[in-house]
Amino acid sequence: MKKKLLTAVVLGTLSASLAACGSGASTTATTAATAAAEGSTASATQSADTGTPAQGGSFIYGLATEVDNLDPFASTTADARSIYFNIYEGLLKCNEDGNFQPAIASDYQVSDDGLTYTFTLRDNVLFHNGNPVTTDDVLYSIQLAIDSKITGYDNIDTFTAPDDKTIVITLKTPDGDFPAEVCQAIVPKDSDNNGELATAPIGTGPYELTDFAVQDHLTLTRNDNYWGTPAYLDTVTVKFIDSSADLLVNYQSGAIDGFVANGAITEQVDKSTSVINVGNSNAVQMLALNNTAAPFDNPVVRQAVSYAVDSDEIIDTACYGYGVKLGTAMIPGLKDYFDDSLTDTYDVDDDKAKELLADAGYADGFTFTVKVPSVYQVHLDTAQIIVNELAKVGITMNIEQVDWATWLENVYTNRDYEATIISVDGSIASPTSFLSRYVSDAGNNFVNYSSADFDAAYESAASALSQDDRIAGFKKCEQILTQDAASVYIQDISNILVYTDRFGGFASYPLYATDFAAIYQVQ
Repeated sequence: MKKKLLTAVVLGTLSASLAACGSGASTTATTAATAAAEGSTASATQSADTGTPAQGGSFIYGLATEVDNLDPFASTTADARSIYFNIYEGLLKCNEDGNFQPAIASDYQVSDDGLTYTFTLRDNVLFHNGNPVTTDDVLYSIQLAIDSKITGYDNIDTFTAPDDKTIVITLKTPDGDFPAEVCQAIVPKDSDNNGELATAPIGTGPYELTDFAVQDHLTLTRNDNYWGTPAYLDTVTVKFIDSSADLLVNYQSGAIDGFVANGAITEQVDKSTSVINVGNSNAVQMLALNNTAAPFDNPVVRQAVSYAVDSDEIIDTACYGYGVKLGTAMIPGLKDYFDDSLTDTYDVDDDKAKELLADAGYADGFTFTVKVPSVYQVHLDTAQIIVNELAKVGITMNIEQVDWATWLENVYTNRDYEATIISVDGSIASPTSFLSRYVSDAGNNFVNYSSADFDAAYESAASALSQDDRIAGFKKCEQILTQDAASVYIQDISNILVYTDRFGGFASYPLYATDFAAIYQVQ
């Protein structure tokens, strides 16, 4: 394996609404790490068998990015969602197998035409403030989701509560994603009229927030009134730590019990005293190209860049082999929808890249700047590798490091950039969460991709009710994106949860989520 670059921080992801559920296998910690390192093109979830669970105890979790907003209707980052996964629940929830199961609703029915959903509320579900969940709370949450432009809620025609246990939602058009979309949080009526949930979240999940020191830490305490299977741990403290180096130092000194790492950090952990749980991050790392900025407004140039970028080298070098090669804008965790035939579309071919550059009028290459969020070392390492790869075909890429707030404002919101490196995840368990951003007029289409063919294919796939039609339709969307080289799709970086061998338990979903309820102290 090639010599590795700089110590890397936990991978950075950007939510697709600004992470969809999958099965896993168990093995020993050492075997899990080895298997992930040796198989960069296989989707796998592996965890360690670490002993008998004990009830109680505290877990200190290190996070390299600061979470300052826990509002499920407004928060824009995947790290925030990974935390509030433990706080909020929707009418339904996604399980590890990718199926949608009742949560706040005990069951639901769908009309034959796919337009009307009838939900029955579960008995004795309490919010963290002790109040029972009522139909008024659900109606308030639905309206809040509509007002917040949450995916899919603009398709709701009517929503009513015919009695105190029933919610009826009628859609404007059939939506095969609706079970995924109603995983959106249910919150108390009037609890978020002025954004209060950002720092004072109230949900029904297995943990409640009991302390929030912005820029320092937050504390989650087990919800002893939880309607479902209770969490093992009494408390989980999430500490915001400045850098990857500090995360590792804090872990090695015992100041934190666990953290999410990528391959480079995992290689520095003492595996004899650590539990290494390997899964997919369920996020698409990409060299995002601004399709309206020359020369990336020319698809031939984008194809040339795609042929020059070596995803395998990036996985091996920046991530120690902990990653799954993509080739398109879909994650392997959505197994039915991931078109693996596209993975090798742009296998490295420098001669082909040079030929395409010449065809596009850039025989002598060109120079551009990639803006990379400085908090994510893995993306910076990726950029350094790509600099060398593009140089082989005459392209000069300059790296500009920007802080996260600047990246969100200038790159994501204002689209003032030529290229960037980021990972994007999905907000719901559906291919639409990864593909909707490429619709020409999508508000989160920060790469400015525009294609009438894609728009038509996406509309057809998204409106299909047959599972076979949805699969075929969304794969067609992926094929168009790959053919157009809308961006360079690199990998799904492995999500590696590391903690001391005093703890066990691990649950993996095709969401960017950390399920603290699955973690326990070993007897």
